[in-house]
Amino acid sequence: MFAFTIPVINYFSMPVQDIWCLVHSLMPLCDSAHSACVSRTFLRSWRCHPKLIFTEETLGLKRTEARDFTSRVNQILKNHSDTSVKILEFVFDDCNNVNTCHLNSWLQKAVTPGIEKITLFLPWRYREEYNFPCSILLDGRGNSICYLDLTNCAFHPMVGFDCLRSLTKLRLYGVCITGDELGHLISNCFALEELQVWCCMELICLTIPFWLQRLSCLTVSECNMLRVIESTAPNFTTLDFFGEPVQLVLRESSKVKHLKVGYSYKPNAVSYAITKLPSIAPHLQTLAIYSSSEVYSEASIIIFQCL
Repeated sequence: MFAFTIPVINYFSMPVQDIWCLVHSLMPLCDSAHSACVSRTFLRSWRCHPKLIFTEETLGLKRTEARDFTSRVNQILKNHSDTSVKILEFVFDDCNNVNTCHLNSWLQKAVTPGIEKITLFLPWRYREEYNFPCSILLDGRGNSICYLDLTNCAFHPMVGFDCLRSLTKLRLYGVCITGDELGHLISNCFALEELQVWCCMELICLTIPFWLQRLSCLTVSECNMLRVIESTAPNFTTLDFFGEPVQLVLRESSKVKHLKVGYSYKPNAVSYAITKLPSIAPHLQTLAIYSSSEVYSEASIIIFQCL
């Protein structure tokens, strides 16, 4: 059994095939695939399904061998339209020992012009083993992407990489990428509004240029090699930082109003944050400090309202 909500639309003005495509887009992946066996009409609608979310659950698998996962993904992509995917997600857990050659082939097949969201979640052991293929975003295939979410892989965009012109949110977790490579990536993402960087151990310096006028939120967490965060983005207002203290450089154009910092190992972190951070961010309105190393408490959370 499944349930879904159909939005209010004037269905009388829509072709029948478009109505079936809409209905299929609201169904879970597995149910939509099963319905394709009922009729040719349903099969045509299934081949235009805009959301391809590949997990053990959506494929109806239970801790099975990798070849079952691989064969089902191959079959779905073989029967799918080349131009209809809007949302693409691959989520692998530790039991999915999928060959990276298959993954490259799947991405090449599914990433087409018009795609809006890509999520790739790999186990930690793939972090240095799998290199996300930047080439799949060339020839206009990446310009429609609004949300890119990569976990545990390598990502090495080259100088002049400008294939993500519509990107509004970028999330990198456990990704092998240098500060220069990340700079190359975001420098041409003029629509970027939110950047999240988690456990990216090769980052030493993170620089955000002033022409990213839409960027408002930045999250940086547990990037242990990071030493400097510098921003001149004019509408950058919210920063969440967790890890060891870094040099924070916010130029005059910066309007950071909300700052949340978490220092796990620095003694007297609260005193450091109170005395240093307000002068670095002169427009600060709220300052939240988390510390697990204060002498008077095992864990402290303090929120200040800056007037």
